[in-house]
Amino acid sequence: MSDAQPPALLSHRPLDNSRALLHRAVDLGLDFTSGELRDGLVLRHATIGQLIDRFAEPVPVAGTGNEQLLESLAEIASWSISQADPRYLAFPDTGDSIAALAADIVASFLNQNLIAFDRSAPAASVIEAQLITWLRELVGYPVTPLADYEGLASLGGMWTSGGNMSNHVAIAAALTHTYPEVRRSGLRAVPEQPVILLAGGVEHFSYLAAAQALGLGTDGLLWADATPDFTSDPDSVARLLASPPPGKRIFMVVGVAGNCRTTGIDDLQALAELSELHNVWFHVDACHGGSLLFSEKLKMRLAGIENADSIALDPHKGLFVSYPSSYVLFRDPAALGRFARYPDRAHDPDCLDLGLITPFYGSRGFESLKLWALMKHQGVDGIGRLVEDRQATFQKMVDLLERTGCFRMLGTSDFYRCAFVFLPTPVAEALEQTALPAAHHAAVRDLISHYTAAFADRLYRAGTVVFDLFALQDLADRLGLGTGAKYQAMGMCVGHPHIPDEIEHGIERDITEAARDLAGRMLEDLRALLTSANPASSTAGPDVTGPAGW
Repeated sequence: MSDAQPPALLSHRPLDNSRALLHRAVDLGLDFTSGELRDGLVLRHATIGQLIDRFAEPVPVAGTGNEQLLESLAEIASWSISQADPRYLAFPDTGDSIAALAADIVASFLNQNLIAFDRSAPAASVIEAQLITWLRELVGYPVTPLADYEGLASLGGMWTSGGNMSNHVAIAAALTHTYPEVRRSGLRAVPEQPVILLAGGVEHFSYLAAAQALGLGTDGLLWADATPDFTSDPDSVARLLASPPPGKRIFMVVGVAGNCRTTGIDDLQALAELSELHNVWFHVDACHGGSLLFSEKLKMRLAGIENADSIALDPHKGLFVSYPSSYVLFRDPAALGRFARYPDRAHDPDCLDLGLITPFYGSRGFESLKLWALMKHQGVDGIGRLVEDRQATFQKMVDLLERTGCFRMLGTSDFYRCAFVFLPTPVAEALEQTALPAAHHAAVRDLISHYTAAFADRLYRAGTVVFDLFALQDLADRLGLGTGAKYQAMGMCVGHPHIPDEIEHGIERDITEAARDLAGRMLEDLRALLTSANPASSTAGPDVTGPAGW
């Protein structure tokens, strides 16, 4: 058979031929990670239309050879963004653990289906059960050692494809715990409206999505206040728990261990005590903060997490594991066991068919091998050192931002992520020296948002430094323009334990150069605005431009 139509299956090819092709595929991945396929940039920027023009084609009828396949894969890689590049500062999802990458390759070859033990995934089922036991121990939950396995009802956790789904599963479990009748009769059997209590401004988009998908509706969310540091206000939560709106019953309180904008960490112990006092399910969204569990030095910031009824963790956020990797854990393993399709088998120690207790999922792959491999390769202590080193690197990068004189922070940051606007020192000083009428506040906010977005976009299109961009309130009123309206804000998130000095200097140079022209134009626009009797402002509000702002 010619190279134009190579054999499709491993079983049809000589082993050495397959080995050579797959080795070249791995080399392609390494060339992408090194930057060789990206022209040394974080990304080669292209618009949606440009990429559609590049990749749109008819359905392939005749196949291509190995060389053409590799060329196509290289072309796709060359137009992809590298979250493993240390200049990518939008999210912490580096996905560059060598052990996890090796496990991902092996898992693809193994092609296990975690729906069942027999005939699907014997060793993989045991490995995932072991990993869940490890995660429960790190959190501080009661643990049944794998050697004493008692059945599916004793596991108390499951893999999911992301924090969005982990939160969905936790909400479904809390709803079923509070209203067991829902399993049979649906929400029509509930005498009042079930609602989730969470703080506005620090929440993840998944709660609104889950409320709509699970039948709670948009009105199924009850909003508490956030503090100026972008954390849930325990006093506000306490008031709403003590006196919920008529006709509503709070069945879940959400605590946030690292919000996706500033990584503020709630007072989890206070929220746990309030939830217990009012007999309400307490869920902790630790998709960002979960990585701190590996550090003896940093995990105290999560004090009280062990009292949560459920916890969402995202190893693909901040634990160097590639997508998808998320877990939802339950303090009482029976909370997940209630979803067993065959309840009598949930307590059978001879049954390890994980698909029987994984709501929303049937067939799924061996994704859990990646985190298992990282933990085996580095151990908790090794991962903890990486997390601590990353925190020190983050502080260095915050210092870098501040010494440029180009930005003003919004809120504080508990770890690895901060939010800020583009407000160079000359512009800030001009504002401080002006008795700004309240009528000008909206126009100045729009000006700051416009130049913040322009600055982030300039760097992004150049492919040199990538910050996140999203809508955010100034809850602490650090800019003196009010707390209610939202700005376009940038987020810096450091995913790497170390950033070499030469790359750090390059980031500072690129930031300073991008700011130079924009700062002058911004100052001119501000002066024109300040002399205007009726400054125009936009009523549309900042655009939502990235996952943190969804």
